Amino acid sequence: MSDKGADLNKRVWTLFEAAGFQTQPSSHNPSEKEIVLSPGKGRTVDLFAYDDALGVKIIGWNKAQRRLKESLTVHVHDYKTLKKIAGANSVLFVSTEKEVSQEDKRYAERSGMRVWGEDDLRYYEVLVDAIGKYAKYEIIHSFGIRTDEERTIHTALALRLHQPFSQSEAEMFLFTMTPDKLLRTCAVLRRAQGNADAYQRVLRRDRLSGIRKFVTEEDALLPPNIIVHLSDRVRWDPMQIPDKDANGQPITLTRRKDYELVVLSIPMEYASLELIDGQHRLYGFVGTEPATRENFNLVVLGMAKLSYEKRRDVFIAINDKARRVDPNLVAYLKYTDDETQCQQDTELMAIKIVVELNRTTPFKRRIRLIDFGDQTITLKGFSGYDLRGLLGPRGLLRKQYPNESQAYIRALRLYFSLLKGLFTEEWQHPEKYIIFTNRGVSAFLKLLKSILKTCQCPLNKEIVGKYLQALKDNWTDGWETSELKNSYVGSKGWKDFHRDLVEAIRQTYPDFQE
Repeated sequence: MSDKGADLNKRVWTLFEAAGFQTQPSSHNPSEKEIVLSPGKGRTVDLFAYDDALGVKIIGWNKAQRRLKESLTVHVHDYKTLKKIAGANSVLFVSTEKEVSQEDKRYAERSGMRVWGEDDLRYYEVLVDAIGKYAKYEIIHSFGIRTDEERTIHTALALRLHQPFSQSEAEMFLFTMTPDKLLRTCAVLRRAQGNADAYQRVLRRDRLSGIRKFVTEEDALLPPNIIVHLSDRVRWDPMQIPDKDANGQPITLTRRKDYELVVLSIPMEYASLELIDGQHRLYGFVGTEPATRENFNLVVLGMAKLSYEKRRDVFIAINDKARRVDPNLVAYLKYTDDETQCQQDTELMAIKIVVELNRTTPFKRRIRLIDFGDQTITLKGFSGYDLRGLLGPRGLLRKQYPNESQAYIRALRLYFSLLKGLFTEEWQHPEKYIIFTNRGVSAFLKLLKSILKTCQCPLNKEIVGKYLQALKDNWTDGWETSELKNSYVGSKGWKDFHRDLVEAIRQTYPDFQE
């Protein structure tokens, strides 16, 4: 049976160690730190965490019990003495099973101490897991500890932007700042702080590695999508916009009242800026080299004088209700007519083929290429898994044709033109029938694979025609989308649909391959 007290002690010192503090106990020295009270007399503490460079020292007491022998106030009085003798800045009490009253927590805070329950401990564990040693600055801030470096001021040239809303006091500033300084001063909006589930929701760790890899590449350029709310302690001083450029030519600004040049003065106080958007772009720098964090020039939009409610609404609008970029548009943005590039990338080849199919029969203007339009078939749907499978290095279409877009397009036009000719009613009413929808195209691309597997030769009108005619003759269930959805449900439903298409053809051609 495990020792709950020992397990809790390890959780706490492991958290502080991972956050960049030196600790005792630690992974290198599991013995507890002894504080010498007088010659020959000492007291051990469950946590001794310090950062000499910042001048921060925290001692702690942990309990994993439902009942405490003494009230918390007794321990607060006791640790006042220990705090002073140890030269600590603060004390942490962790009680994971006994619920500490809000009154006792406030009493501890008035004495310069903090109390964590299970939820608090879990939040900081999640925070450390996501952003590593930069969690140290939010932890220090949560204890109300001030360090010498927080007294420094970061000054930056900024554009103060004016919006045409005379009743609003909100301010906006566009400026730059290094990731290292932002990582020390920013915390995710207070709405997420202290709540592990909220923090995990607004910060997805799986996205950080991709951004980390991108920003370490040569010539990396990160667009300005970092939005912070500036604290009340941030100051700005206006500057005169020059009337002439470097060549002595007069400067005439079209809308001069829309902006002004200012010097922004930002105190380097930990967790003092609220990160409203761009958390993944910023925290993606956590695992980069120090030189990258200290020199990368991030573009930031700073907002000021927003009420808590307004900051909350902005946060929700961006992170919860923002319209996702349409995946169809994302696919179209990848389109290139560079044949060599497409020959090396199956996804690009598939996208090019579908874009060009949309320019001619039978699909002329029947495929939705971007994020608006009423076409049932979409670029994203048509160019997906099934078409890529046919075009890939082991694909059956690629096996029978040169790896050239025009050869593939000719084969697909032949196939779908014959399909259209046999199922005219279904072609004309895609809102009712499934054949000429994304799901129908997917199913019939699977069927095309079966035809190629059976004939093992390039397609021609006679080969394709006889198999599609057999399908039409033997299929008795109808093609209504609503009915087929009810028949083929679940993740394997449409594989079963394809299997039934094959079985219908086999009634005429028993050797037809699945």
